[in-house]
Amino acid sequence: MPNTSTTTVSPDLIQAAIILPILEKYVTVLLYSFGFIGALLNIFNFLQKRLRIESCSTYFLAASITDFCYINSFILMQLISLFNLKIFSSINSTDIWCKFGNYFYFLLPCLASTYLTLASIDRFCASSSNNKLQKLNQLNISYILTLLVFLIWSGFALHIPISYDLIRSQTTNSTQCTPPLNMASFFVITDGYFFALYNGIIAPLFLIIFGLLILRNVKVIHRRIVSQPISTTISSANHQINTRLTRNNQHLITMLLFQVSLTVIFYMPYIVIYLYGIYNSTPSNSLLLLVYTIFKYIARWFWFTNFCKSFYINILSSRTFLNILKRRIIRLLLPSNTDNQQNRPHRSNPNVVPWQSTSSSNYDYEFTRTQNPAVISN
Repeated sequence: MPNTSTTTVSPDLIQAAIILPILEKYVTVLLYSFGFIGALLNIFNFLQKRLRIESCSTYFLAASITDFCYINSFILMQLISLFNLKIFSSINSTDIWCKFGNYFYFLLPCLASTYLTLASIDRFCASSSNNKLQKLNQLNISYILTLLVFLIWSGFALHIPISYDLIRSQTTNSTQCTPPLNMASFFVITDGYFFALYNGIIAPLFLIIFGLLILRNVKVIHRRIVSQPISTTISSANHQINTRLTRNNQHLITMLLFQVSLTVIFYMPYIVIYLYGIYNSTPSNSLLLLVYTIFKYIARWFWFTNFCKSFYINILSSRTFLNILKRRIIRLLLPSNTDNQQNRPHRSNPNVVPWQSTSSSNYDYEFTRTQNPAVISN
C-alpha cells in the first residue's frame, strides 16, 4: 500500500483566516476616518496663535502634518486594497508608486519619530533650571531644526526612488518593485535594519530618557516652589516666574508624556514583526502560524494607530488644548456673537493695576494676572 500523507489545518486557523480580514476592514475604516479628522484638527489647533508661540508646538505641528501625509497615503492605500483590489493593483503597479511609495514609507515614520524626540528635548530644556538649556527653547530654533530634520531625512532616503524599479522575475514571471539584485544587501541594511533600529530602539530610547528627565525637572520645580520663601520682593518675583513657567508648560508636557508612552507601546509590535520577516519565513506549524497571523494583524493596527492617535490624546490630556479648539470652532461658527462680545465695553476697576504682557498668549496673561498680588482687588 503506498504511503499517503495528509495535511491537517487547524479549525482555529481557518476561523482566524475568515474573521481577521473582515475585522481588518472595519478597523481600517475607523482608523482612517478618525485619523483623517484628528490630523486636520490637530494641524488647525496648533496653527492658532495661542499655541503657535510655543516652540514645542512647532514640532507637534510638523508631526501632525507627517501623520496626515501617512494617513492619506498608506492607510488610504490599505483601505483601497480591502474594498477595491482592481484600483489598488493599478496604482501599485505604477513606477511612480514603486519609487515614491517606498520612499515615503521610509521617510514619514522617521520624521514622526524625530519630531516627537525634538519635542521631548524641547520640553526638557523648557523645564530645566539651567539658563543655557532654557535658551535652546526658542521659536526660531524650532523652525530651523524642523526644516533641518526634514532636509536630512529627505536626502538620506533619496537612494530609494533612485534605485527602486519594477523588475520582472524570471522564476515567477511576475513584476516586483525591488532594488537591483547586486545592491540587495545594502537595502536590507538601510531600509530594513536601520529603519527598524531607529524607529524601534533609538527613538523610543530617547523618548523614554527625556520623558523621565522631564518628570524629574517638573518635580524639582514643584519642590522649589513649595519650599521657596516669598517674604521679600525678589523671592516673590522668582516664585511667580517659576509658578508661571510650570503652568505655561504643564499642558504641553502632559500631552508630550502621553504621546511618548503610547508611541513606544504602538511601535514595538510592528518593529518585532518587521524584523521577524527579515530573518524568518512564514511558520509552517499550524499553531505558530495562527499566533503569527493574529500578531501580524494587531501589529499593523497598532502601527497605523500611532499615526492617528495624537489629536485624541491631546484633547484628553490637556484641557488647555481642548478649550482653545472649542473657542476657535465657536468663533468660526458664530463670528458675529464673538465679535460683539469682544467689542462690548468693559468696566474698569480702579483697584486693579494694569499689567502689560510681553507674550501674545492669553493663557499666560490670565494666569499671571491671578498670581500677581498687585492685581487682586481688595
